Parts: sequence; structure tokens; C-alpha cells
Amino acid sequence: MKNRAIEFEKSGKSRTFIVYNESDQIFKVLGYYSLAIQIFKIPEEYSNRQRKILDGFNAKIKGEKITEIPAYLIGQFAKNDLYKGFISGNLLMQFCLNSILDAQQKVAGRLVILECKDEPKLIEFYNRFDFKKVEKNYSEDEFIQLIRVFSKEEIVCSDSDISLT
Repeated sequence: MKNRAIEFEKSGKSRTFIVYNESDQIFKVLGYYSLAIQIFKIPEEYSNRQRKILDGFNAKIKGEKITEIPAYLIGQFAKNDLYKGFISGNLLMQFCLNSILDAQQKVAGRLVILECKDEPKLIEFYNRFDFKKVEKNYSEDEFIQLIRVFSKEEIVCSDSDISLT
């Protein structure tokens, strides 16, 4: 976080959110997460049905398969080991997803992606939040990609919210 967060903030590449306890007398960073916009490249192996699920509307545009979709990227996600008993990973992820949903209500979007080591404990954690492993060929040392598609219930937009004036 120290090395790149400020640099990325200034350049508009990402936003870093610091989680702390407001009622505490001493400022303690309990955890943090960084969010950005990124293009998700759909693996070639994906079927038209899978592409349509990701896009939410079509699998093709002008007869060509959709190959890329904008997504929210969770670039960093961590608890502070010094205060790990003060916040759970579940609560930190809820804060993170709520930040993304706030952005989604303003600018749309339906995908969230992240990369992590291919470790069962990490994958199990992210699976609890409906992230699924992107099935494709990974090199031996490559981080795996996980993706989450917002449900219709999460994409809040009623007819009364829509104004075309």
C-alpha cells in the first residue's frame, strides 16, 4: 500500500479505501482495499451463453463475439496483521463490495474481478462472496482470476429512477 497507493491515486488509476475504527482514540489502519476500472478479457473458450451472462444483454455485437467487458477490479485487499482481531475478512469484503455497488449505481457495470494466488483458503474465502474462478489455462506462477457478476437484485434501478429528460 505504501509504495503505490498515493501514486495510483494521483494518476487516477485506482482509489484506496482505508478501514479504521472512528471511535478509537488512536488511528489504526485495520485493513484496506483498492478499486479500479479494468477491461476483463473473456477467455476464448467461453460459450456464447457464458458471454451473454457476463454482458447481461448479448453474446455478440454486429455478429462478432464479445471479447472484452469493463469490470471493477479489486486490486488490493488486506487486513492489518497488527489488528487482525479488530475486523474480519468478511466485514472488510462487505465494505469493499458496498463501495463497488455505490459506484455501480452511478456509472453502471456488472462485473467485479480480482486476482489471487491459487490457494484453497483464498478461493474458499472469495467463493463465499460469489466469486468464481475464471476457467482458462494458467501458467505455473500466474495468479488466478476470480469474477463476480452482480445479480439483478444488486443492480438497483427501478423505473422511477430512470429519467430521459
